Amino acid sequence: MATIPTYMTFKGVKTPGSGIIKTGVAASEIPFGAFVTRSADGTIKAQVTDAPYNYLGVAVDDQRQQMPYDGFYAAGKKVPYIATGTANVWLLGGQTINAGDFVRFPTTLGVGTESLGVVIPETTATTRTAYSVGRVLETYDAGDANYDQTVTSFVGSVVTFNAAATIAKLDLVEGDYVVIDSNEAAEVNRVVDPLTSDTTITMEKDLLASHATNITMYKLVQIEVELI
Repeated sequence: MATIPTYMTFKGVKTPGSGIIKTGVAASEIPFGAFVTRSADGTIKAQVTDAPYNYLGVAVDDQRQQMPYDGFYAAGKKVPYIATGTANVWLLGGQTINAGDFVRFPTTLGVGTESLGVVIPETTATTRTAYSVGRVLETYDAGDANYDQTVTSFVGSVVTFNAAATIAKLDLVEGDYVVIDSNEAAEVNRVVDPLTSDTTITMEKDLLASHATNITMYKLVQIEVELI
């Protein structure tokens, strides 16, 4: 019944400050907690990287198990999203952020056209720009500089790192969301088994076959933001 494993510290997407909830139909797969934007045909999709301020809201987590991949709305599914107020969103791994900082969408993941719906700090974190999509409301620092690590190789859903110490830096548990990035593509995935072996972990979905060079895994961390 529950969609999020108990091992993961998942706060949900809605907060006491969440405002208007709207609904759209997914054009493609949308992770829980992703920023969403409008597709050309009127459906919605996860916000594209390297895009300016044009989002609709943040996809709410569903209490029902989603198919075929739990934690993701499949194409054609109705997706509720928070359009105003506050929401818990995904901060890209390798970043740290403080209360009051501003966030924007990444510009350097994959080839820049992937729908991921995650955020990074503004170039000058305390300065709002035309690209800012939220202001951080956390009462503590969030993120970790070690939450981005190089992937050695992968086969299907099994990802290999060069050492157990590398996996330990990511501090992964079952159910964690991650971004897997390369020169060729970027995607959101989830951890099924964080310790398949000393140097391997298993993901919920097979990785995109197009990943080839400079493959990196980023652990995602939830942060509460005021949507702007």
